[in-house]
Amino acid sequence: MKRSFSGPFWFLLVMGLLMLLAVSWYLSVIANLNRFSQMSMWRLLIFPSLALTEALVYWLIRRRNKFYALSWVHCGIFFLSFVLNVLFTLFRTTHYRYQISTDARVSRQIGMNEQSYFFWALLIVAHLAFVVVLVNCFRKAAPLIEDEERGQENLLDDVLL
Repeated sequence: MKRSFSGPFWFLLVMGLLMLLAVSWYLSVIANLNRFSQMSMWRLLIFPSLALTEALVYWLIRRRNKFYALSWVHCGIFFLSFVLNVLFTLFRTTHYRYQISTDARVSRQIGMNEQSYFFWALLIVAHLAFVVVLVNCFRKAAPLIEDEERGQENLLDDVLL
């Protein structure tokens, strides 16, 4: 029996469930502040649903996925993009907490833009790796050369004159 590769499925499933847990906590905070809109709900649920959908895709291709390293690269970069986003936000809030001048405001805005560009760049690279995994999993195998064609080779083709 062929062994299936389900590591990325479990990783993305746990990641998606943790993201849903964080979103539910965040929604309870927003509900207490009465600042809830449908657009914020859409923004909050897009990434957990993306992680859970990718986990489902990895579950469906678990038997034909032979690209273990690329699958783990996708999961690692996807996870790293969210962790670095949170860490940059924490750094930015602690670094600029006591600065109120206009220079600090401009540099804070530049930092926010750099953070978002970095996050989206990592997310795009992770999903490029995911697309490569999918393309390689559904690609047809190259046809094997039949033994009859191999037997018709000329033996003197390899001899140098």
